[in-house]
Amino acid sequence: MNNYEEELKLLVKKADDISRAMDMTDEIANKMGFIHYDRLFLRLVTEEACMNAYEYCQKTNQQGFWICWDHNHKDCLSIFIKHRGKKFAITPMNGTNRGLRGRGLHLIVNLMDYVQVQGCGEYVELVMTKCITQNLKEGIGY
Repeated sequence: MNNYEEELKLLVKKADDISRAMDMTDEIANKMGFIHYDRLFLRLVTEEACMNAYEYCQKTNQQGFWICWDHNHKDCLSIFIKHRGKKFAITPMNGTNRGLRGRGLHLIVNLMDYVQVQGCGEYVELVMTKCITQNLKEGIGY
């Protein structure tokens, strides 16, 4: 966590912090040149990942979790969600999930270019990366 610039990380302790995280994702993506359509998806991914982490932290009596943004790689934004916990597998869904649980992670995997869960000692970190495509950057898409 020490490698991130101070303004590019946020300790999420309460539900209102999730809205702030969504706004920060949108601001960073806008400055990077993501189109409005993709920024909406990035906000949605941020909300889903944060809500999952928030609910887990509430259930396990944790004070909160960290969300960090890395935009140092040209044309790619990475979002990290880190909290105490064990690594879990991202399994592809076969068919349609009609239940309430598990849809958020499936959505994240489908909206982002890269998603990985990694264990870091007693912490688990969800890494999500989205890149700007050249066509969209030039205004030729959607």
